[in-house]
Amino acid sequence: MSEILNVVFNNILPIFLVAGVGFALRRWLALDKQTVSRLTFYVFSPALFFDLLVNSTVEAGELGQILLFAFVGISSMGLVGWIIGRILNLNRKHTIFLIFVAMFGNVGNMGLPLTELRYGMEGVARAGPFMVVSGMLIYTVGVILASYGSQSWRNSLQGLTRLPVLYAVVAAIVVSAFQLTVPTPLNSAITIAGRGAVPVMIIVLGMQMADVRDFGDVRIVLPAIGLRLIIAPLVAIGLTILFGFEGLTRSVSIIEMATPVAVATIIVATEFNLLPKAMTTAVVISTLLSPITLVAFIQIFGL
Repeated sequence: MSEILNVVFNNILPIFLVAGVGFALRRWLALDKQTVSRLTFYVFSPALFFDLLVNSTVEAGELGQILLFAFVGISSMGLVGWIIGRILNLNRKHTIFLIFVAMFGNVGNMGLPLTELRYGMEGVARAGPFMVVSGMLIYTVGVILASYGSQSWRNSLQGLTRLPVLYAVVAAIVVSAFQLTVPTPLNSAITIAGRGAVPVMIIVLGMQMADVRDFGDVRIVLPAIGLRLIIAPLVAIGLTILFGFEGLTRSVSIIEMATPVAVATIIVATEFNLLPKAMTTAVVISTLLSPITLVAFIQIFGL
């Protein structure tokens, strides 16, 4: 019971308090949610990914393994989502929705605080790579998938060249590979901007909640949440065996894969009209249920 209360009060409640600000801004001041979404999409998120990559404290070999694990784990859930979509005979947009929910967990504003709570900054250092990989995939593969619901693959691919996050990641790789020094004022500015990504994402969640008048198609939301909260951590457990992960790295890897639906999915869903109401519903319900599933996996598998 104490574990559940810790997660609720230290991770879930703060998220909803900040989301409440977004709810109020949208409901009472009619603030444009798409403008706020784009602010995160084009400014805060690229800064955050650059900062996490350049300033990581994890040894290079282990960091590479975690990055690969995250890529394989997230991609595997995309494949699972596609298979389930085929089995359920869903249309293209609903299948893409299912893939999105299955792939992208809230590794940032849920995973990072939770790993810090349990393991301190050593846990955060190993959770950071998940946010980088998840962010890269959601703003590349995710954008292609989301826009494919309304335009051609060629146009979707061309759209990637306009995403600052790609240039931020490439710049971070170059800086790290050649051990370049980022000027202190610029590095500090990027860090400050990156810190704005998570709270603004939560505010977008609140703004989306303010516009919800119904909960979308629950028939598609519930199976998607099941994939995210139950199947994803089970896949992660199998992958930790394959990768030979033990101790802290194993625990963090499984917890990150067990997080609820990412708030960032709302950003992309809003940008490309990918069932944004259903996506918000998936984020809200999965977040409410996640303390139960997270604590269950933590206790059963000794994380």
